[in-house]
Amino acid sequence: MYFLQLDQGLGIGSKSPLFNRHQLTLTKFINLNNQEKGVGKPLPAVLVLHGHYAGCVGDLPSYDAFTLGGPYSVRGYGMGELGASRNVLEVAGEVRIPVKNTYVYGFAEHGTDLGSSKDVKGNPTEFFRRVGHGSSYGVGVKLGLVRGEYIVDHNTGAGTVFFRFGERF
Repeated sequence: MYFLQLDQGLGIGSKSPLFNRHQLTLTKFINLNNQEKGVGKPLPAVLVLHGHYAGCVGDLPSYDAFTLGGPYSVRGYGMGELGASRNVLEVAGEVRIPVKNTYVYGFAEHGTDLGSSKDVKGNPTEFFRRVGHGSSYGVGVKLGLVRGEYIVDHNTGAGTVFFRFGERF
């Protein structure tokens, strides 16, 4: 599965920015065992590989910068806790093991600003003393619509329990 998004700031008027933002997300689900077809058959174990790149060209306003960290970026961090940048690279791997009618999973993620935080107007990453990169790992269980996760952020080594709705991938 892939996703490509392009955003264009037209720069109409003297105070409007002219820029292009682009994002590419790739996610691959790989069955680790043969899936038996039919009602009541066990779910397959699945390996999920995920990558996300985002970048921009032009006069990007700081409020349109990419945030790094959060439940849909690098889990275990708050939204934007790792920084705001003009370029972002995120990679993740997750192994899902079926248990009865649900699954448990383990994962690892890493995100980096590729050194582009300093190019955001006002350099909010430095101003708020963010590091611009981070890794996390953890385990989780899917409980109906809710994901319960224990996540360790690698920058501080602190573990946290999170409950989220929906899927990460």
